[in-house]
Amino acid sequence: MFDDVVKTLCDRYGERWTSDEDANIRFSIEAEFLLRGVEGAHLIGEPALDEEATTLTVWVDFPLTDLMITDELAFEILGRLSEDVFYSERHIEARTIRYRFVTGTAKHGHVGSLVFAGPHAAAFASAIFQRTSSGVRYQA
Repeated sequence: MFDDVVKTLCDRYGERWTSDEDANIRFSIEAEFLLRGVEGAHLIGEPALDEEATTLTVWVDFPLTDLMITDELAFEILGRLSEDVFYSERHIEARTIRYRFVTGTAKHGHVGSLVFAGPHAAAFASAIFQRTSSGVRYQA
């Protein structure tokens, strides 16, 4: 569904809506600055910027015990980065939690991923991934 949302926004605002290189560089610099104020998580290295998206890889400093806590941290970060338009989807991967996002204004947009990494994120992602994939099943 994420790609459909991005396509719809590009249809609305123009096919180059997410392709403004200067705007994406400014977004990455601002993201790096804004992430300094988040308690319990910090950016690993610099934002990775390519033609398609910006990737923000974040080290999580505390154990993630459920999806509500994980989403709360993600939206504390994404809330600082979001502009007029915002959409996000969570994807649990084998050792990370990825929040794909699109945000922007009528003039320009940004597509990216917020990736939770580190041992706490990996442990939580692994447990959820096993439960929801063909791995071990848990009963409530």
